[in-house]
Amino acid sequence: MFQPKMIELEEQFNCSQNHNQPILMVLLDRNLKRDERLLCALCMENLEAETKIMGFKKVLQLIQEKQKNKLENTQRLIKVDEELIEQFLNEIIKLKQKIILQFDEVITNSKEWMNNLNLIGQSDSKYSFFDELDVIIDSKVQNLFNQQAIIDQIKTINNSYLNKINMEISCLKNQNLYSSCEKILINLNLIHHMKLIDNSIQEPKSCYAISFNQSGSLLISASNNDIKIWSFDKGNMNEISKISEHTNYICCLQFSKYSNSFLSAGYDQSIRCWKQINQNQWQSSLSYKEHTNCIDCLILNKSENQLATGGLDKQIKIWNISFANNQLAYLYSLEKHTNNVYSLSFNESEDTLISCGGDDQIIIWKKDNKQIWQFGYRVTQSIQEFGCRLCFINDNQFIWVTGNKVSKDCICTFEVINQNFQENLQKQVQLVQNNSQCDRNIAPIMHVKNTNLIIVKHKYNLYFIKIQNDGQLKIITWIQYESNTISGALTNDGKYLVIWDKAGQKYNIYELYIN
Repeated sequence: MFQPKMIELEEQFNCSQNHNQPILMVLLDRNLKRDERLLCALCMENLEAETKIMGFKKVLQLIQEKQKNKLENTQRLIKVDEELIEQFLNEIIKLKQKIILQFDEVITNSKEWMNNLNLIGQSDSKYSFFDELDVIIDSKVQNLFNQQAIIDQIKTINNSYLNKINMEISCLKNQNLYSSCEKILINLNLIHHMKLIDNSIQEPKSCYAISFNQSGSLLISASNNDIKIWSFDKGNMNEISKISEHTNYICCLQFSKYSNSFLSAGYDQSIRCWKQINQNQWQSSLSYKEHTNCIDCLILNKSENQLATGGLDKQIKIWNISFANNQLAYLYSLEKHTNNVYSLSFNESEDTLISCGGDDQIIIWKKDNKQIWQFGYRVTQSIQEFGCRLCFINDNQFIWVTGNKVSKDCICTFEVINQNFQENLQKQVQLVQNNSQCDRNIAPIMHVKNTNLIIVKHKYNLYFIKIQNDGQLKIITWIQYESNTISGALTNDGKYLVIWDKAGQKYNIYELYIN
């Protein structure tokens, strides 16, 4: 652990007048030179300036705290690299040991090979005078050397050892030394993918939902049952308005992709549309109540004329929506879940809807000929747990995240096989295991399609994951928080990320460098 160490000694500080007295105060004036800012008791007697001053001990404490925080951040950044380098080194050592063992086997077998060939010569080097005399007397052939028999013995030995050594050399070829080490080095190169721009904005109330508008110039966030509206410019957030219409905690916020209208929903069982009427004002629609318990999730189709909502009443509600008219119209309910509905997702073609929740089920819903959503089937899962979030990656692939307290803690991938979604166990991704808390049903999966980036909240961690060309998921890095209550939103271009966590009670604003 690095410790801050000041180059100068405290007792060596002296004022610019060289009074050789202990320093008591500091002038906070940019125009003064270094020691001109230091004041002893004698300097204080003659002080006439109106410049802001601060106690020397207080300044020293502030500097030490700043240096300590800086070193803690430095240590955190270095630690990530060190862990990967250590992983790389351990991998190299393991490979080295394995290769040495295999080379030793090749060397041992080669020596045995030579020894066995020499045994042929040794066996022919000893003879009995009387036995050989009998051979001479009995033999009618003058050429007494049986060359073919010796060649056959040599061939037998050669074939045996050639097979052994070829197998050992093939094992060396299969080590894939380059690709194994390359993966670690790529991870090392990718870890510095973000910059914390600001974490000074406090939010002591519960912020269970955040959303950006299409351009990334506006952000909305929940604050218990209020909605705060912020201007957003290159990481700078400024509150411009606050709306108070909901009567309980807000769990869902969703901006339109085509205007600055948005949706809100939550514990008061209501959904509201909000239409911008001027730069800093939004008008609420009627309060729409069809759910009989908290609304936990909502999704819009691409045309933004249909809305699906899910909640603690175990139901999915389908709505028509018009942002232009600031109106919703309830259509019908989907009732197959036996516990809370926590997450919904449309596929790219919008002919399939998936849902999951507290009943350990993933359900597929399909549109019929009249464009009405109908129950399709329940997906077979290798892990029977509740799930707080799922998301389509494309038409033929979706991911689902485990949620139990005592859990396998992983992301599962499901793909279309024989016209139905089936789990691909080869694409399961292990997450950090934590059996102290279950997952919380806030923070939907964030997906930036043009960069194949997904950000997945799970328990105390926020994972940054790249979707590979073959559909495999690769964790680039993750951030660990002190609470499992984490919400966040990403700008549509994937450049800025805003996170709120319950323990910190503030917004963390990041700039991302992931392409």
